[in-house]
Amino acid sequence: MQIFTNNPELSLVVSNLTKFFFCLFILAFIYIVLQNKVNTSSRLAFKKLVMIVILCLTADMLSYIFDTINTPFARVMNHASMFLAILLTVAIGYSWNVLFDLLFHIKRSRRASISNHLLWLTPTIVMFILLVINLFTGCLYYIDEENVYHRGSLYLVSFAMQYVSFVHAILRAINIKKHMANAPLRREKTRRAVIVFGSIVLLFGAMQALGQGKIALHCLGLTAGVVIMFVRFLDDQITQDHLTNLNNRYALDMFLADRLKGYTPVKGSSQLYFILMDADCFKTINDRLGHAEGDNALRCVANALREVSLKRPKKVFVARFGGDEFAAVLEGRDERAVEDFCAELSMTLEKHTEELEYELTLSYGHSVYEGPGMDVAEWINKADASLYDTKQRTSAKRLIFKMKQK
Repeated sequence: MQIFTNNPELSLVVSNLTKFFFCLFILAFIYIVLQNKVNTSSRLAFKKLVMIVILCLTADMLSYIFDTINTPFARVMNHASMFLAILLTVAIGYSWNVLFDLLFHIKRSRRASISNHLLWLTPTIVMFILLVINLFTGCLYYIDEENVYHRGSLYLVSFAMQYVSFVHAILRAINIKKHMANAPLRREKTRRAVIVFGSIVLLFGAMQALGQGKIALHCLGLTAGVVIMFVRFLDDQITQDHLTNLNNRYALDMFLADRLKGYTPVKGSSQLYFILMDADCFKTINDRLGHAEGDNALRCVANALREVSLKRPKKVFVARFGGDEFAAVLEGRDERAVEDFCAELSMTLEKHTEELEYELTLSYGHSVYEGPGMDVAEWINKADASLYDTKQRTSAKRLIFKMKQK
């Protein structure tokens, strides 16, 4: 202890290295956990982001280790690690914007997608060029003859380039809210997590800048941001149906518990309807065409259901109920709202399945919420009974294959 007391610089180095090792341990744990999960496109992008953060913090840590060690090898390593730490911080911003598109299912044409990727890569490319120039000019940072790091005259340019992509992601998350009027609750939570992630990274980065870079805070900001997004991924596993990306039964139960809390229907005003639907001849699709095609059929239903529900902001909550059954909680003035919803869903599903070799249709059943005296189970059972009646009336339905046009 006396060694550290008599040598404040050594104490600071040890403190910083402790922060780095702690952060790297957390990030490595997250990466290992992600390795054992099913890889969706957004999870793969998040894994790549975590790996870049690990590499960035490792490079940053090495710069703290080799700083002030006055040997030729240490000097080279100090330059290399600082170069990589700055460049990788900018690359994290690029990866973050790529992940943003996947998290919010933003689809673009191939040309537009390439243009956006080039736009997001621009700070990384510019930063690389500036870092190469810096090796000869020391405009961003320089390392003196004793192998001690110092900030250059254009340090703030370096700082701005490192964090501009995080600012961009925050602004995108704020702006996207107006397009999410009927998005699932988990999507809104993800939007908030994006804002918090970027804000924490900016805050800790600014604190490190004000502290002259002596205290390692940047690593804490990046790690805290990654942990927040990791928690969001775990939460999605609880509330999201993996196959269809709709809300799952658990999310539906939570929604109903919250929506009905203190709710009493008033005659003449909007009513709540529980709509239960299932895919016709689904077992036949599985038996004759295989489970892969059965999964594809369920995704088609989910896509159609998502498209129709997005046209009714704050009026409908949709979920996969289980198996080939889907559910919707719809707010409407009368049963005409249910009829319109189901009719539009059937037409949208037909449009989504034009390329299939068979007709994919849905059967519907619904019930209205009668008030606090009716529990959720009874409400759902009435919709299920209605669906059963519908299936009985259309029991002659068979899987119809489309005639292939020559």
